Amino acid sequence: MNVLVFDVRADFGHFRQMYSTSSPLTYSFIPPTALFGLLGAIVGVGKEENDYLRVFNHETTNVAVRLMEPVRKTRVGINYVNTKGNIWVPKQRREGARTQIRVEFLRFPRFRCYVYMNDHERFSQLVDFVRQHKSVYTPCLGLSECLADVQFVAVDDFHRVEAIDKEPVPICSVIPGRNIQALKVEPGKEYRKERVAWEMDPARVVSRYEEVIFEAGARPLLASAPYYWQNAQGERIVFFYSNGKGE
Repeated sequence: MNVLVFDVRADFGHFRQMYSTSSPLTYSFIPPTALFGLLGAIVGVGKEENDYLRVFNHETTNVAVRLMEPVRKTRVGINYVNTKGNIWVPKQRREGARTQIRVEFLRFPRFRCYVYMNDHERFSQLVDFVRQHKSVYTPCLGLSECLADVQFVAVDDFHRVEAIDKEPVPICSVIPGRNIQALKVEPGKEYRKERVAWEMDPARVVSRYEEVIFEAGARPLLASAPYYWQNAQGERIVFFYSNGKGE
């Protein structure tokens, strides 16, 4: 199947973890729901009434993500003001009208994204925009302040490979935990697991969460999976969802 491959990078990125409260923490990679938002920004599907989630979702779009740089994080103090009711209301507090919150950011994140769509017309539009380095809305990694650059890599042919045994093979993308039959732990590698929102409807209600395994140094995982996808260069990835030809 034809898969759009592109890189996205930024100086900072923030994808808020669902269980962090007063001090927001970030996921180490771009979650699928955030990637859908990025795709919507590129082709111009707006956020009003969450229209982008009607076009890009787990039923219409299959995605995979690869870390291209080691995970680096930093914390920055962000000043917030009370703007409820569309007016600025200074808080009566000793420190003044602002509240400073320490927010965790990814530093110099870079991800390789793999996208397949059932809608071939929309897919062709997406390919054209990425190839021409164009976007309708400004791409960002999580927050609007985290401006991102999208670079076309290829439209590549990936074919599904059924694993006939449980022999581990190098897989370069992050892997959903349910797809791992065995994982070979190698010295010097840093393994991490994060639980992310997996399926979200247009009302932004999450119907499913999933644990994802990855190597924080952006190196391949030596793992066995029931199936994976491979191109002519031997690059192996695991798509997030089971839909269409990406099943």
